[in-house]
Amino acid sequence: MKKQQPDLARRSLLKAITVGGTASVAIAATGVSVANAAETKTSAKSTDSYHETAHIRSYYNSLRS
Repeated sequence: MKKQQPDLARRSLLKAITVGGTASVAIAATGVSVANAAETKTSAKSTDSYHETAHIRSYYNSLRS
């Protein structure tokens, strides 16, 4: 009987699937935390008071005309 050579292409495919799955889970986990951080940062900005700047005043004046 001859010894069978290991199928390297199949092993490479299985490794790629495993690494790809692990990487996608890691990216998804960090993406959730980044989204939460961005939401927290945005909500902190919305609590600031209203500031009327020069370009806003000029816009309001253009509406009155």
